[in-house]
Amino acid sequence: MMKKIASAAAAACVFMTGMTFSSDRACAERGQQAENIKIMAIGDSITDGYGVSGSYRKFLYNELTKKGYSVDMVGSKGNNFMAEYTDSETGESFTYDDDNTGYSGYAIKEYPGRNGILETLKSTDCLASCNPDIVILQIGTNDVIDNHDMENSGRRLQELVEYIMDNIPESSTLFVTTIPDVDPNRSGVYDWFGNYRHSADWQTNYPDDVAEESIHKTVKTYNAEVTATIQKMRSVRILSGWDINSGGETPDESTLKGPQLRNADVSSVITDVKTQLMDGVHPNNTGYKLMGEYWAEVIDSYLKNAPSVQPSETKYDVADLVKLQKFILGASEEANSDITLEKYDINKDEAIDVFDVVKLRKILTKDSSVTSIPI
Repeated sequence: MMKKIASAAAAACVFMTGMTFSSDRACAERGQQAENIKIMAIGDSITDGYGVSGSYRKFLYNELTKKGYSVDMVGSKGNNFMAEYTDSETGESFTYDDDNTGYSGYAIKEYPGRNGILETLKSTDCLASCNPDIVILQIGTNDVIDNHDMENSGRRLQELVEYIMDNIPESSTLFVTTIPDVDPNRSGVYDWFGNYRHSADWQTNYPDDVAEESIHKTVKTYNAEVTATIQKMRSVRILSGWDINSGGETPDESTLKGPQLRNADVSSVITDVKTQLMDGVHPNNTGYKLMGEYWAEVIDSYLKNAPSVQPSETKYDVADLVKLQKFILGASEEANSDITLEKYDINKDEAIDVFDVVKLRKILTKDSSVTSIPI
């Protein structure tokens, strides 16, 4: 693919928000109580809170606090700052821990015109300094905005995820999420998507509807790449912990040493880009609240360590296993259109992946009516 040229408006935004970091360890955290759950939110302006202070983080903090958790938001930014939020419509007011690792204008890895989250994590050493229990990673929106080498976005994301996994405690969990869709033809962000509005040789200009369709397709493709990349990394991890010649059962991820890695899909809660986005890229408080509530439920479920059991009302047979295996392999997309989290997220980790195949095989193996389990 020919190298794309970032728009002047987008590049200007980067230069205004770019920062220089020292090699000193940096971690903003509220306290050292053993019972605190240390959560680090890593990402770009949607995590930072461009135009909307506290982003989704304030709602996440508030929801988890209401559920009875003692939460310490940690990160390279924040300086132990407790901020206050008041809902202009309901009058509800609460304080929240504003520490985070969100940087407006940043990409997965640096490239001309953009700073990178990977390089920032390395320069601040905030992962080792903060030792988070839970890490939330949402990144890639700026790569999409610039249409920067999207064919290799999965490789860049994998490199970033590997770095995070190598630098957080063995007891930690990293959640990697999709990104929200955008509304690119709004006046405030229109120029940001300049690379979609003309051909690579600049000889053809595309109308707004054509550009918008291409942008939505890029977001969708990137989100699919995020999910596939994390599922592949999880699959490799679980298979590397299994001796195929031992005759033993394939291990569950929870039995493996080291941090856990999980998919998340925050894009699923931003369903209306007209009403839930502030400017066409960044959520407003309506969108951020939905995101915060989503994360609170995901983290609450994780912390409760909900047992991964087959729902009593759900029955499975060999056909379900075959269908699930084909879905994981990316085969027969139309035939697997009825694959849903509700039925096929068997281990209840908010993703459909190889771990659900393992769980379903165990369920069917224990079912005396099943005589043949396909490999």
